[in-house]
Formats: sequence, C-alpha cells, structure tokens
Amino acid sequence: MKLIDKRLFSAVLGAAFTLWQPAQAAEPVRIGVSTYLSGAGAVFGVPAQQAARLQVEKINSAGGIKGAPIELIFIDENHGVDNTVVEYRSLVESGKVDAMIIGLSSSICLAVAPVAEQLKMPTMLWDCGTERIYTDAKYEYVYRTSDYTPSNNVATALYMLKLMPEIKTIAGINQDYAFGRDNWAAFRGAVQALRPDVKIVAEMFPKLGTSDYSTEISRLSALRPDVIFTTLWGGDMNTFVKQASSRALFRNSRLVAANGESSMQQLGKAFPEGAIVGMRGDSWAFNPAMAGSAEHRAFVTDFEKSTGAYPSFPSYHMAQAVRAVQQALETSWDGDRKTLQAALLKGWNGLELNDFTGQLKIREDHQAMEGQLLGVATEKSGQNFKTLKQLLVIPPELTSPPVGVKSDDWFKTLSPEVLQRVGTPSE
Repeated sequence: MKLIDKRLFSAVLGAAFTLWQPAQAAEPVRIGVSTYLSGAGAVFGVPAQQAARLQVEKINSAGGIKGAPIELIFIDENHGVDNTVVEYRSLVESGKVDAMIIGLSSSICLAVAPVAEQLKMPTMLWDCGTERIYTDAKYEYVYRTSDYTPSNNVATALYMLKLMPEIKTIAGINQDYAFGRDNWAAFRGAVQALRPDVKIVAEMFPKLGTSDYSTEISRLSALRPDVIFTTLWGGDMNTFVKQASSRALFRNSRLVAANGESSMQQLGKAFPEGAIVGMRGDSWAFNPAMAGSAEHRAFVTDFEKSTGAYPSFPSYHMAQAVRAVQQALETSWDGDRKTLQAALLKGWNGLELNDFTGQLKIREDHQAMEGQLLGVATEKSGQNFKTLKQLLVIPPELTSPPVGVKSDDWFKTLSPEVLQRVGTPSE
C-alpha cells in the first residue's frame, strides 16, 4: 500500500477542518452613546442607559439586525463638554464605532454636532433640546429623535393659559446654560405673544448643579407670582422642589414644570399637588390612551422588572434613538459593512417612528416632530408618587416654528386665536 503524501494529507485535513468550523457570528454594529452616568444628571442619564441596554438586548435576542448584534460603548457626560468631545473623536477616529447616539446635555450636542459633520459620522441626538442645533447650522450627518425647546415650552404655555385664564404674573427659574435659557426664552416668548397682559416678575438662572436655592426661594416667596415656571431637571429639580416645599413656596404659587414628569417618581409625595407637568413629548408610562398597546406594556413591564422603577421621558427618548437606528438599518441596509453608515443616513431621512406612545416624524431639517402631553399632578390611592389628571396632547403643528424660521420670528406671528385651537384637558 502506498503511503499518502504528507502534503496532500495536510491539505485535505485542513480543508475538512475549515468545513466543520462553527459559523462565526456577524461583526457587531457598534454604537457609542453619551449620557450622564454620574453626578446630578445621573437621575436622568442612568435610566436612559438602562433603556438603551434593554432595547439592544431585545434586538440581539431576536437575531440582531441582518444577523449582526448591536454593541454599545458608553461615555459619561458628567466629565464635561471637552472630555466628551475628546472621547467622541477618539471612538470615531479609531474606527471603534459605526454610529453615535449623543447628548443628554444641550451643551454636549452643540459641541459635538460640528465634530460629527467634520468626521462624517452618523450621529443621533437623543435628548438635548436646544433649538440652536438647526437654527445656527445645517447638518448632513446629525439628526435628532427627541423634541426641542420650542415645541415643549410653547405647548406648556398653551396648556397653562388654557387651564389658567385668570393668570396675571409669572416668575421663571431655569439653569444657566443653553438648555435653561433657551427653554425660558421659548416659554416667555409664547406667553407674551398669546397673552401680552401677563407680567413677567422674575427671571432666575442658577448654575447647573446648584445645591442651595435659598436665595431664589426667598425672592419667589416675596414676589408670590401666580406661576413659577421651571425646566430644572435631574438632581437640580429634585433639590429645588424639596427645598421650596419645606418653605411652603407652592402654597401661593403654582409650579409649572415643562419637563417635570421625570421627577414625579423620584420625589414621591413631595411633588407639588396641582403642578402643571410636561414630559418633552407624548411618552408617559401611565398614558391611558396606550392601555391597549401590547408593545408599550412590554416596554414598561421590562423596564420596571429590570430597574425597579417605571420609565420616564429620558428613557423613552433613549429608546427612540436606539429604535431609529434599528428601523433605519432594517429598512435600508443590505448587510454589507461598507454600506452601513449610508444606510443609516438614508433611513433617518424622513423617518416615521412609533415611539411607543405616539408617532414621531423627522422633518427635512433633521428635527423630530411629536405631540406634547401635559397634565396636572394629583394623588393616586395606593401609589407612593403622584399621577396626572386633565391630560391633553397638543399637536406639533401648534407648537413648532416651520423649517428655517427662528422661534423669535415665529412668536411674532402667534395670536390669542391659537388658544381656541387647543383642546380642553380631559378629567
């Protein structure tokens, strides 16, 4: 019997081994995500991180996207704007990410957006609300799935004026950076256009991360305005409300919190009764209009089981951004790594997305449009935190300037007649 040629034997054995190798998993779609993971903003940022992980787990357990799992890489925004930009640039330039989901803070978004354009990196802004992103520049690579300052604050003004036609005086307390100042400007501009007789008696801008609001509370107590308007958020909102409540500030003034929903669970029964509350969109875990939605019930149930709390609007905002990546790739990507980023941009252009409690649409300036849900805080038997009554969803066409029109110019076109187009809050 002839001996088998060793080289032939080795080749055959190698081929057989290759054929029997287990199938390799597809290369993951890597997404960088920035949010607050520490500091006062973590009460917003960590639940949002948890929402991102839950969405990705769900996608991956179903086989990923075109067979590719999603992998998340997180950046802590609490380390500052400059550090976030450095980490963003590092992830992109090293080729470690295919896309970025950026920005709980408006200052982060304003700093990152031009860098994203320079590096040609598909970037979704998931929460920051500043209007300046798309009024100060145009972007090819930067989109936003959350609402922005005009829509949230104009809706809050409309709801307040509808519910409180007798209002005469307003004071504002908002954080001293882009988000706080832009919010106040939008709310004040809408009120002055719709009810020029209402008087603004104070405009306060404490620093981000303030721990002592005694000076502001003393001044507000002396002024006794009909309404105290705020877009304080996270730890700042919780600290202010606790300190103000201990001094009975809200006995004589009604709190109007355009994004206050996120603090309702955290503050429990300390949240002021009768406060007017918004949620920067139409996403609320207890929205009765969504009681029949199995998808929404599953999101709320999974989140509560995982975290011990119910999702608030920051978590919905993050879920929207992740789902926007998923939908864009599922509809526009052919599975080739070389076409992934182009597919994302194509899928985000004009995207219409079910955001669990409504429908959002990204318009031609890359800004998402969605309804605004507001209500009044009230006790609920058997629940250790307040709920909302007198709910009303205000459509985006009543709350947002047209594409290319700045809010200041748009406010000049508003008239009291707009209030007649707003529905009546339900009981």
